[in-house]
Amino acid sequence: MTEIKKNVEVVSLIFQSVQYLHFIADQLKSDLCKVDGWDVGVRIVANDATPEVLEELPKIGIPYTIYNNPDPNEFYLNRVYGAYNFCITSSEYDNIVLVNSDDRFSAGWLENLLKHHDGVNIPCSRLIESGKMPSGKHGVNLGENHFGRHPNEFNVEGWEKWAEEHNEDKTEPHGLYMPCLLEKKKIEEVGLYPRGNIFIDGNKLVCGYPNDRPVYKAGDDFFFHDVLEPQYGMKHITVFDSLVYHIIEGEKDEA
Repeated sequence: MTEIKKNVEVVSLIFQSVQYLHFIADQLKSDLCKVDGWDVGVRIVANDATPEVLEELPKIGIPYTIYNNPDPNEFYLNRVYGAYNFCITSSEYDNIVLVNSDDRFSAGWLENLLKHHDGVNIPCSRLIESGKMPSGKHGVNLGENHFGRHPNEFNVEGWEKWAEEHNEDKTEPHGLYMPCLLEKKKIEEVGLYPRGNIFIDGNKLVCGYPNDRPVYKAGDDFFFHDVLEPQYGMKHITVFDSLVYHIIEGEKDEA
């Protein structure tokens, strides 16, 4: 059994929305990101951020890092994966939880994720989606019963009550890919996330911009199931009492 070092950094990207910056920062510095017995750090990574976001960063009251991709005109999803890798390599913690700026955590979400960190599992939260888009495996699409599709209209009390009533002390194989708990050393050893989704180009797989090529797998799907599972025997699981509400493409809609 791998010895688990009980320190973890929860990291979110931000790029263009001051509202989503405060939405996620307020949660990161709250009790939602505190766990007894663990050294929990939090950080914002500003990924190719707008001047408005850069100006606001010193006001949020938590650590932040500014990251600029080598090519600011590269396909946006590739730049997101590049920033995820920066979050990992720049962390001073042994474990990292990657989250999104349009996530809303529930009570106990982080503690319940961490209790399944054993060096074998890749624990991921169960996403409760706002209904803006279809959900994936083990996700819940609330449709018109959502708790908000923007920080300005979010029903915190309704979400907290729903989460308390619907969390389950169990896990299931596979599912969605974020928030996810990763061990920094292992991720760096295998070469980090691919820089984008994986496409079929003739008789080979390539990473990058689609250019009308057939999609083989999303980058995180490929990384979990084609890299981490075969090389380390790791198991991607969904933790049903680590509930996280997902507005879906929140910052993208701010454009």
